[in-house]
Amino acid sequence: MNSTADVFQQLTRPWRVRLLAVAMRQATNRAQAEDWLQETLLRGWRDFSSLQDEQLMYPWLLKILGRVRADELRKEAHRSQLAPILRVDDQLLNAHECSAPGPFEQLLAQRNEQQLQQAISRLPDDFQWVVILRDIEGLSYHDIGYALDIPKGTVMSRLSRGRRMLAANLLDARKTNSMRKQP
Repeated sequence: MNSTADVFQQLTRPWRVRLLAVAMRQATNRAQAEDWLQETLLRGWRDFSSLQDEQLMYPWLLKILGRVRADELRKEAHRSQLAPILRVDDQLLNAHECSAPGPFEQLLAQRNEQQLQQAISRLPDDFQWVVILRDIEGLSYHDIGYALDIPKGTVMSRLSRGRRMLAANLLDARKTNSMRKQP
């Protein structure tokens, strides 16, 4: 019979790379993302007995990652009030391909990774999470709702509004860049 630790390892191992990718899209550097992943797995292990459906392992871990990120950002904000910290932006963002791209996806395809990362980072947290989990990670509305502890309708609403804000951010960046190129 497998021990609880073995079961936890088997269930989390397939999701670790994706969790790290999600964390890296939100973190300022790889080390921070790795710290968030480690803390996520530690909290997951601590609360493993509360997982009711093993099929929901990835959304459950995303929910924990969201809490870890929020806790760390809260601590960081408090620390920055004490002493400002110089930040270096992480440039990693993998584009999510779609078999039949719509206007939103076509706009995203025209942007480079840095522009997309910057546009996503300017979204409010609630919208940022939904856009990343749906459009980059490819999660279902149900899984996003579970991960963020919000109803499916709220997921759909935030996704729609988040995409509009993201498109506006990308268009603003395009205008700014074209103005810089003009003599």
